[in-house]
Amino acid sequence: MSASKKFKTKDIVDPGYPLLEANRALIESIQRSTHVYGHTDRHVLDVYHPPTTQSRDTMRKPHILVFFYGGSFVRGARIGTAPPQDLVHANLGAFFASRGILAVVADYRLIPGITFPQGSEDVRDVLLWVVQNLPGEGDTQNIFVLAHSAGGVHVASLLLSPTLFVSPLAAALKGVTLLGVPFDIGNGKQGEMWEAAVKYYGSAQKIRDNQPIGLLGRSDTRFISQLPPVCLAVAGSEPRRIVRASGSFASILRRKGGCVDEVVLDGHDHMSPIVALSSGYGEEWGDEMAQWICSHCIYDSESSSAASNPGSG
Repeated sequence: MSASKKFKTKDIVDPGYPLLEANRALIESIQRSTHVYGHTDRHVLDVYHPPTTQSRDTMRKPHILVFFYGGSFVRGARIGTAPPQDLVHANLGAFFASRGILAVVADYRLIPGITFPQGSEDVRDVLLWVVQNLPGEGDTQNIFVLAHSAGGVHVASLLLSPTLFVSPLAAALKGVTLLGVPFDIGNGKQGEMWEAAVKYYGSAQKIRDNQPIGLLGRSDTRFISQLPPVCLAVAGSEPRRIVRASGSFASILRRKGGCVDEVVLDGHDHMSPIVALSSGYGEEWGDEMAQWICSHCIYDSESSSAASNPGSG
């Protein structure tokens, strides 16, 4: 993915979301279904289905993108309860579905209801649910993940935990984009996220040991070399501590044999890339990500033959 052009982020992150509101009808025109993947009221996900006209244009089932939002471990929802927040994160699901990608937006448990590694266990359970329940609607052998901020901490920790990154996921997951992720939680001011992290991990020492950059430092090179391709993205106006952490994480991951892309989303701040989608403004990075997904899909010879010869068999 390449960098996006410059623009004014204040027009995107306006609390009233006027750019999204102007496109409400388009966002809400995308079919959305809601499903339960666990035993609490936080174990819920939404599936955004590409328009049927698009699905008829290809012989293959749509690729699948699963999104995990941020929120400093303490807040966040797959969709708001009242206007205008009800368009976030529906805007993201609708954006990728309109590009022919089956999009999944999932809730997960928050502080104080969980401790490490339960956030990553929820990520694992979402992905396993997708593999087991969506083969009739999407290509469950070409699953991609997009995770923002604290959601990316849970996703990165899943990837770096051999006991959680189980074989069905390792086979199906073809690429991961981690956007604005604080891989090193303690390298900035000890604010809200640090306080939440102490509750999640248990202590400052446990944060250092079990935050993503700590897990990566202890990871076996052979294990890292077998991970799916990872794209590390930061906004042009991202907090410096996140930029530093992303750069350090990329360097270690690359040194240990990981497949890493790095990209800067010029013109964006920490929150604006997500809110920009379906706004018609500053959403170029989403189109570039859709292209990145297509470029990293892998098809076996049998399915490729069937796709090119739909009347055979």
